[in-house]
Amino acid sequence: MEHTFIDHPAAWKGSDFTGKDDIAFDLGPAHLAAFHDAVTAVQKRGLKAEGFGREDFDLSPIADDVAAIRDILMSGRGIVILRGLPVERYDLDSIAILYWGLGTHLGEAVSQSRMGDRLGHVVDASGKNPRERGYRSSKELDLHTDSDDIVGLFCLRGAKSGGVSRLVSALAVHNEINASHPEYLALLYRGFHYHWRGEEPEGEPPITDYRVPVFSRRDGVVSCCYLRSFIDMAAAEMNQPLSDLELAALVCFEALSNREDMLLKFELEAGEALFFNNYEMLHSRTAFEDHADEQRRRHLLRLWLAVPDGRPIDGTLRRYYGDGGIKGRSDGNTIYQGATLLAK
Repeated sequence: MEHTFIDHPAAWKGSDFTGKDDIAFDLGPAHLAAFHDAVTAVQKRGLKAEGFGREDFDLSPIADDVAAIRDILMSGRGIVILRGLPVERYDLDSIAILYWGLGTHLGEAVSQSRMGDRLGHVVDASGKNPRERGYRSSKELDLHTDSDDIVGLFCLRGAKSGGVSRLVSALAVHNEINASHPEYLALLYRGFHYHWRGEEPEGEPPITDYRVPVFSRRDGVVSCCYLRSFIDMAAAEMNQPLSDLELAALVCFEALSNREDMLLKFELEAGEALFFNNYEMLHSRTAFEDHADEQRRRHLLRLWLAVPDGRPIDGTLRRYYGDGGIKGRSDGNTIYQGATLLAK
């Protein structure tokens, strides 16, 4: 397969930006008034976050700006930070309604774990326990993708220290590999078997019986999916070590992804909401230390949003992501119980 340079606004390098100002959308009085009126209307009807849809959260006064934000995510640079969300003005339930309501205008929220949480709470639930899901720990998270079209992270409180966000354009990484080591692209397009880490859909084996592509192309559009630890877990449990060439391709992919000029790094502050295109971006986070006071501990809200009639994606990738995200289970347990677990 012949690969060409990807000429797209989302194929940026971190060095293209001077900081958060370059990707920020500052909310003004009209936006805050529209959010407040929408939240109030939902509360008067006795509705809660996750319990209402787009038609229940009227943002018509700022519809043009919401459409512009969605356009940035779906066909522009693929990343935006909304600044000035009034976290100090509302209690947690009201903030959840606001964020969920905004999300309904960008896509349809899917489940993020066995808990069935479509509005995820990114908190330190178990320190650095390697068996806990990454978003419920304080450990460092390597560059990876999540699920479906758009990922959103809304900061309610930052950590005492650490927790720096790092993003890189997977499209720019693709261009760099194509320029320096094009021989690796065929392997990355072929993909790897993935371990489900106990979150496989009904009827699926614990390890995918098909290969999930790191890069895939449909209708001329390139998408990325990458979770290195799931690849390594699958290879170990299947007793099928990756070949030297496969390892070299992954090392190259990660080295380029972590190259200083490729990364965009910043700290999300209270009242800032990051949204990015999950098929175009890899993201990570440094480890963090929390405050002793529980009321001051780091707390973000997370959305995984599928966009109907959005990005065309490869059928294998669609099978891996499924419909509706990770299926909720009755036990709601996010601690991995399996035998195969690799040290970082």
